[in-house]
Amino acid sequence: MKKTFFFAFCLLFLSFFSCKSDTDKKDNGLQEIRLDDKTRNADIIRMPVSGEAIDTATAAKIQFEETVYDFGTVKKGDQVKHVYKYKNTGKAPLLISDIRTTCGCTVPTWNKAPIQPNEKDELSINFNTEGKYDKQIKYITVVANTIPSETIITLTGMVVRKSDN
Repeated sequence: MKKTFFFAFCLLFLSFFSCKSDTDKKDNGLQEIRLDDKTRNADIIRMPVSGEAIDTATAAKIQFEETVYDFGTVKKGDQVKHVYKYKNTGKAPLLISDIRTTCGCTVPTWNKAPIQPNEKDELSINFNTEGKYDKQIKYITVVANTIPSETIITLTGMVVRKSDN
């Protein structure tokens, strides 16, 4: 009798949960996207330029005179200032859209106007060493209309206490 009751309960339980209608489904705001033969994944992702349209020979190119600057040893609280010089070695105007740093202690300043092919320009970095100590490596990411779109330059050095010599 117990087995029959348990079997009937399981059957009722399974039939209740297996017979849900489509109206019981919740809309999570997502849509399934199915590709046809002509649609590429890059088109769905909304990439600004598909891989086939990139012409690296005619793109803007940024070439720095130096990509790593070692400021040596400075005392805590000093301001380290450095100018990175670069040239547009590409065939299209170079436009730096953003410069990202690893912390707020490193502040970039750059020309926001397009740099024509074969022209030179520079970007300035100001590194505030207040609150810093020991070996410092600051990565500076330059975002531009180049291929690849990000170029990393580095500022490095040693920060010592004011009482250290």
